[in-house]
Amino acid sequence: MSGIVFYKTKQLADTVKFYREKIGMEVWLDQGPCCILKSGNLLLGFCEGPEAETSGVITFFYDRREEVDAMYAKMKGLARHAPRLNEKFHIYHFYASDPEGRTLEFQHFEHPLLPYQTIDEVLRQRRSIRKYKADPVPDDLLDRVFELCRHSPTARNLQAYYYVVVSDRGILERIVEQRGPAGNPILAAPLAIAVCASGEVSRRKVQDACIAAYHLLLAAHALGLGTCWVTDMDNDLVKGLLDIPQDDYVACLTPLGWPAEHFSVPDRHKVSEFVRYL
Repeated sequence: MSGIVFYKTKQLADTVKFYREKIGMEVWLDQGPCCILKSGNLLLGFCEGPEAETSGVITFFYDRREEVDAMYAKMKGLARHAPRLNEKFHIYHFYASDPEGRTLEFQHFEHPLLPYQTIDEVLRQRRSIRKYKADPVPDDLLDRVFELCRHSPTARNLQAYYYVVVSDRGILERIVEQRGPAGNPILAAPLAIAVCASGEVSRRKVQDACIAAYHLLLAAHALGLGTCWVTDMDNDLVKGLLDIPQDDYVACLTPLGWPAEHFSVPDRHKVSEFVRYL
């Protein structure tokens, strides 16, 4: 189920312009007298009316404190106070007002959250993480990651993929010693995960394992965790250390943990540069 919150406005064009230019929302659906804006999974509608509705609080939340600070810099003339920590609710936030007097809140949650990003946000914002915090990944959160991974597509729905969770530092150090510097991110996180597929179950073990690996990367990102696809793991040493049958395929070994670095979205090729129509 999805939803939209609507407000009446006396100044539709100016209100839409404010939320687009100041907040960074985009027009999701223009219905003439009503315009619905989108930011992440928030749909906010404004409709022409004799009076502006201003009750309630419109809250925008962000992944990092720095993003809240950036919004404060943009909203300084309309902000009611500087960003501050609210220890009761474990949030970092500030309040502001829109031109018609609605209360706006900009905040960052200081604790992990259940998945909330839209699929387009997850696909655009996932990055390879090579630096991690020392904090452990809770077992129940890891279970949520694998619950999402259950839906990885496979050849003939044989579900040949599987994951090996490795926290033994001695084993990981031996793997990285063989892999070389490109494997260093594996040692930066509290644990690593090998993504595999059974050759006995499926004749498409390579494809099954690779799809399962990307499912893991996306699921982890959706839950606030970082990963980094480290390749060249389908070899005798890795299989021997991780007790993986020789006929199985190892797509990658990825570190998994809380990111200690963040990256903005890089420039990408235009669609016309990588799509051909025959």
